[in-house]
Amino acid sequence: MTANTPDTGIAVPARSPYGRFIRERGTLRLLALAIVVGAAYYLYGFVRTVRLQSVQWPPLHAVPDGLTVVGLTKDFVAIEANHAWQFRTRDDADAPSDYAPADRGDEDAPERASVPAVVNRTSGGQIVSAETIVANCPVVLTGAQFAGARLEQRFEPLFDRQYWLVHVTLTPEGRSRYWQYSLKHAKERLVFVLKGEAITCPIMEHMDTSALSIEPIWVKADAQRLADYINAQRRR
Repeated sequence: MTANTPDTGIAVPARSPYGRFIRERGTLRLLALAIVVGAAYYLYGFVRTVRLQSVQWPPLHAVPDGLTVVGLTKDFVAIEANHAWQFRTRDDADAPSDYAPADRGDEDAPERASVPAVVNRTSGGQIVSAETIVANCPVVLTGAQFAGARLEQRFEPLFDRQYWLVHVTLTPEGRSRYWQYSLKHAKERLVFVLKGEAITCPIMEHMDTSALSIEPIWVKADAQRLADYINAQRRR
């Protein structure tokens, strides 16, 4: 059966309730399938997240010749001065300090000659080494909990200086450990210590994520060493 349009006289198929029902039914099936797939994906992610967050992981131990990430406790204070990180105690306010940053003998050494600044800013506490921080603070992650790293350079126009970020991905274990620790320690600092040297001390945010941006890192060589070490660990 056909019908003629009043304006053009062209024959077009007459509307069929059956055909419209089939089209609507097909659309509903696609919509229902999309909802089911989305719900299944969300449920899988939810169950996986809950499982990872509830795992009782054994304590980690520091890796002196590798990467150790510790949570800075309230017994210590991290201080950034002239592109170097230093640490002092909170309680020994009157303790004398004979600490001086060592000359690393590389191209970044002039940027790290921060003895006057550090002494002025830390005269209220005893300065301690990165090794002391690692020995007295909980180990949150090691190199084994990282899956990859990528370097990025950025510029800070306010102070007219550049800095670097290391974008890292975490293994499922690393993601779980980070979530569990940051749950009770949000807004506190993590200390990234690579082979005995503090690279940077970012402030933690509590989140469930497999990707983190480690910043700021003021010296490109430090950022590159951190990224290279993580990527080398992944290839093993």
